[in-house]
Amino acid sequence: MIPTVILAAVVGFSALSSCDSADITTRSATTTADLSQVREFNEETVRGRGDTPDIIEPEPTTAVSEMESTYNYILSRLAAMDQAIHRLNVGHYTLDIKVTQLLERVSRLDNRLGDTEDAIQQVSSYCKDNRKEIGRLEGCQKGRKMGYKCVLAYRVYETYADASQKCQERGGRMAMPRDRKEQEALAEYVKSVFHGNWPVWLGINDQRSEGLYLFEDTTRVTYFQWRKHFLSSQPDGGKRENCVSMSSDDGDWWDTYCERRMYYLCEFDV
Repeated sequence: MIPTVILAAVVGFSALSSCDSADITTRSATTTADLSQVREFNEETVRGRGDTPDIIEPEPTTAVSEMESTYNYILSRLAAMDQAIHRLNVGHYTLDIKVTQLLERVSRLDNRLGDTEDAIQQVSSYCKDNRKEIGRLEGCQKGRKMGYKCVLAYRVYETYADASQKCQERGGRMAMPRDRKEQEALAEYVKSVFHGNWPVWLGINDQRSEGLYLFEDTTRVTYFQWRKHFLSSQPDGGKRENCVSMSSDDGDWWDTYCERRMYYLCEFDV
């Protein structure tokens, strides 16, 4: 009895196993068929009018956006440059106007400066004339009249050239005794002004040619009052001493260095 039951159980289990296997196989086939149908549907959806399916490419949105941004940036920079150039042109035009105005003012100032210089020269000329007239009047009022001229002694140390210039600025010239009478009158005046033995410039020199003595007005000297002494006779300086001075104690003439500084005499026309 027991063996029969066991046998029946084994047979039942085998049948059950067969049924389960068949069911699994059926479900697998169904799944495969469903996947095939889905694939065919997708291919029909993608396929266009022809036999070959169309390829749909994605839109390059990123590249277009970057190019458009770069283009817009370049346009903005060009616009900024254009504005800067415009401002520069305006500034250049304004500067050109100001430079033109400045040149016009400089030109007017130059004209005024020229007029001022002319006025200054005119005033200077008047001053020179006045100074000469004052010097002439002073020479005749403070100095001594000797015939047709007046002589005035100046207690200022000057070289021969500077003394000559000072006399000319005062409207006169260095004293030039042309004969014995003028020499004696001049020696007496100098002795009364300078007490002691002082050398005083006269308007006589031989700077042009050694031994050829000329007055300041370039006329030749014909009368001389050289110092004569057994120890020292004048002139004795040769080419080293080319200008003539008068000794204030005796009126004798000495040749000396023209660069030596000493008192001087000016004469003025009456």
